[in-house]
Amino acid sequence: MVDLEVFTVAFTNLKRQRLRSYLTLLGMVIGIAAIVALFTLSTALSITIEEQFEIFGLDVIFVEPGQEIGFSTAVSRGIEEEDIDIIKSIPGVEEVMGFYETAAIAKYRDQELSAFIIGYDPNKGEYLEQTGYIILNRGRLLEPNDLHSVMISESFAENALGNRDLELKQKLEIDGMEFRIVGILEDADIATAGFINFFWVTKKAAQTLFDEEDPVELIVKVTDEHLVDEVSEKIEIKLEDAHGEKDFYVATSETLLESFSNVLGIVQIVLMLLASISVVVGAIGIMNTMLMAVLERTREIGAMKAIGATNNLILGIFIAEAGLLGMVGGAIGIVIGYLTATGISLVAGSLGFGLPIVVDPFVIIFGILVSMGVGIISGVIPARRAAKMDPVEALRYE
Repeated sequence: MVDLEVFTVAFTNLKRQRLRSYLTLLGMVIGIAAIVALFTLSTALSITIEEQFEIFGLDVIFVEPGQEIGFSTAVSRGIEEEDIDIIKSIPGVEEVMGFYETAAIAKYRDQELSAFIIGYDPNKGEYLEQTGYIILNRGRLLEPNDLHSVMISESFAENALGNRDLELKQKLEIDGMEFRIVGILEDADIATAGFINFFWVTKKAAQTLFDEEDPVELIVKVTDEHLVDEVSEKIEIKLEDAHGEKDFYVATSETLLESFSNVLGIVQIVLMLLASISVVVGAIGIMNTMLMAVLERTREIGAMKAIGATNNLILGIFIAEAGLLGMVGGAIGIVIGYLTATGISLVAGSLGFGLPIVVDPFVIIFGILVSMGVGIISGVIPARRAAKMDPVEALRYE
């Protein structure tokens, strides 16, 4: 009964000071909302990445220029056309797919925009579909004889040029050359990672029209996923012998996923620490509010002690008030956090980058416990000050 009485009195006191209570909640609401939104979005991003790698499968090896996957990959040239034949000769290799990439300026009527060209061998289109690199929405895939043909993403067709929807057989100008749209791809293709200004052309077009003689990256499909590690080692040895140096990076689906997960984990921790600053601000706000409440209710505290209230009861009431403030702020923050994450997910989805939002019971329980715990800790000092008051002096307080 004592515990119920404590919480009843605490709740009644908070209701009497609604405006102050609402303002005090803001800091906690913002902090918890930021943490929940960031955690939910990072989890959604992790799920998306894992799903993409599941589409790839465990029988795929990536060969990239540079020393590691990252910025050096984009600016260095460590892959050569001859590397495709070298890798094909390795036992256990089923297919090698090269990508010839470059930047360009696309023009449609009076509008210009930057675009990224990806050239590939049309004879290997089925492998790209199997690995999820391209998913045809309508039209057809490129054919070996296509030179001035292009495939675009569905989002680019619908959104890139405002209200001017692009359709099959229409023509685009790329770097001053005319291309006809023969295929429109789903937005979920892995290669473009959700970006829409990507144009697919044939390997022949990339080499002859855009002067991209060598591939920028290679994807190697092995005959059995159990041979991935063995084939990866052989690729490294063969290419290093051919290049005279190791100016490339070989990675499997598993190693890439592990690298992405590690980076995402570090980013997640940093973002959580930054968001925690708002929680600290909220804790200071609760402490300040409770200190003011103790001063304003000094005579009330004296009266309660005069009729038999113990120090522990007074202590419990004020700590309960602080805990309730934190818990309510946390609950509101969790709701706002999930709504924010959902809104961002919808915007990302409209841009072709899926972020599946998952409501995690652990996050909800953790958010409530943390906010309530922070509130209780913030209320300890004010509560002890109230409990130590002399009843006679408290009753005389003006």
